[in-house]
Amino acid sequence: MPQLDFYTATVIYFCSNSCIAVMLALAFSDRRARGARLWIAGIMVQLASAPLFLLRGIIADSLSILLANLLFCLSWSCYLASLDAFFGLRRRPWIYAAPLLLALVIFGVYMDDSRTRTILGNGLFALQSLALAAVILGQWGRYRGRITALFAMGYVLAAVACLLRAAVVMQSTEPFPNPFAPGPAQTASLLLSVPSLLACTLGFVLLHRERMEAEFRRLADIDHLTGLTNRRGFEKNFAAALAQAAADHSWTSLALLDLDHFKAINDQLGHAAGDVVLVELGRILTRELGHGDQLARIGGDEFCVVMPHTPPERADALAERLRRAVAGHDWQAYGLTKPLTATIGLSSHRGSREDGGTDFLRLADMALLAAKDEARNTVVHASTLDPRPTPAEA
Repeated sequence: MPQLDFYTATVIYFCSNSCIAVMLALAFSDRRARGARLWIAGIMVQLASAPLFLLRGIIADSLSILLANLLFCLSWSCYLASLDAFFGLRRRPWIYAAPLLLALVIFGVYMDDSRTRTILGNGLFALQSLALAAVILGQWGRYRGRITALFAMGYVLAAVACLLRAAVVMQSTEPFPNPFAPGPAQTASLLLSVPSLLACTLGFVLLHRERMEAEFRRLADIDHLTGLTNRRGFEKNFAAALAQAAADHSWTSLALLDLDHFKAINDQLGHAAGDVVLVELGRILTRELGHGDQLARIGGDEFCVVMPHTPPERADALAERLRRAVAGHDWQAYGLTKPLTATIGLSSHRGSREDGGTDFLRLADMALLAAKDEARNTVVHASTLDPRPTPAEA
């Protein structure tokens, strides 16, 4: 097979990595792209090591070899820090510095022993590559399997290339083997850098794209004013709660909360004051809710609470606690001249395979309307509206 010399491979690697670094810097200029800057820094550090490899024999080996390999090792530490930032992992600082210290020992102590230096150095680089692959595979299930596998495969190929170079030197009979001497194994090792580079770059980009898509989907379910789930997100959570209740044959309760005379706040104090009230109301309700309860703002001053595994009596107690929390809050601090109260309509449903709870939301709305008509600043359960059995009580 045609043999690829190290000089040509290094030039190709330098040019391709330079193009990738520029494209990534343009594509991930947004600071919200987690870990992107560290990743680009890793590429730049690796690029800085390439010319030093080519300067062997021109400048002192003690300088070119030591600096080139330290920079190469540093680039892998940058990649690890980038992945940790992206995945939200935390490590002790010495973990990033340890490979650099090992590289300093290997290429400092064994500077005159090319065999030992090459075997230990490439072994270190292979371990760093496999560690990166392990970090990526450790996130299996959070992201698409094909992207995770592709990303990890790039580092596995890089490790194979390093081990192949170490194996060639280990089997060499020369007293001072050249790790970059032309040969089939050296050519294969250099060629492996191409799919490795492509897999790592493509995996990095696709993983960021998947995260951005997930963030867009999350934001589509969030109310921009209060930060709570919006109607779209509520409908998803509500359907999931009903499905779980049907599978478990358990109770689910639903509370619709509406502020009393909220329109007067907007008319007298302005919509900005009304927005402040809604945000504070969201905070009050969030503090009062139990674990597993799901709060959403489904429109205007109307909020909804889905309470999985909550029978009617517990739902009544929680709704009353919410009502008192709203009525007892110091709203004068927000410019209101009168106390602010809320009216709550409740319904409860015991899940079953036969009854999907289609009337569940309608019954809670009926209870809210009845409470508004009667007194306001009160809690009404749908079960009290009609003495006859309803689907929600089945």
